[in-house]
Amino acid sequence: MNIAQIESNVQSIFENFNKESFIYDFLLAFGTPKATIKKLQIGSLNLSKVEGEISWKKKLFFKEVLHQDLHVFIDEIKKDEVILKREPRFIIITDFTTLLAWDKKTNDSLDIPFIEIPKHFSFFLPLAGMEKAQNIFENPADAFSCISRIPKALVLLLFPVCLYSTCTKFGIFISLIFLQYDLFAL
Repeated sequence: MNIAQIESNVQSIFENFNKESFIYDFLLAFGTPKATIKKLQIGSLNLSKVEGEISWKKKLFFKEVLHQDLHVFIDEIKKDEVILKREPRFIIITDFTTLLAWDKKTNDSLDIPFIEIPKHFSFFLPLAGMEKAQNIFENPADAFSCISRIPKALVLLLFPVCLYSTCTKFGIFISLIFLQYDLFAL
């Protein structure tokens, strides 16, 4: 399943929205097999026995929360040893007006209006086996200093080869190109 299909699937959840089946439809949108969804529904994969709560080991914890502050509730869940013992990748809390989600692996969080889930589907791509890219900041000055040393290193390596090779046209041409670099400026 590719990203465009996932995006389309997530958008289709909101065309025929059903609170009771939301989380199962959501998991299906990311390519979870129907047999796995069935096991979650009947409880053989769901480690939680609380109504409206899904705890799928190493995947997710989902809870519909009504009449409580979602931010306080998710903070409590992040500290709950029973839930953390199951190592969920995602903790998803919603009252179907707001959605809060926390990615335990990357420590990213999402706090959005519920209807904006299709705009932020990429947050949940690890459910489909697609990890998020972690960008490492690279100082442009560092990259430039490395690149600027490459020609000088090539001169030091290739210049003697060109001098002592048989003076073919190519050898002379390469020698002339390398002579324009300052050999002593390393």
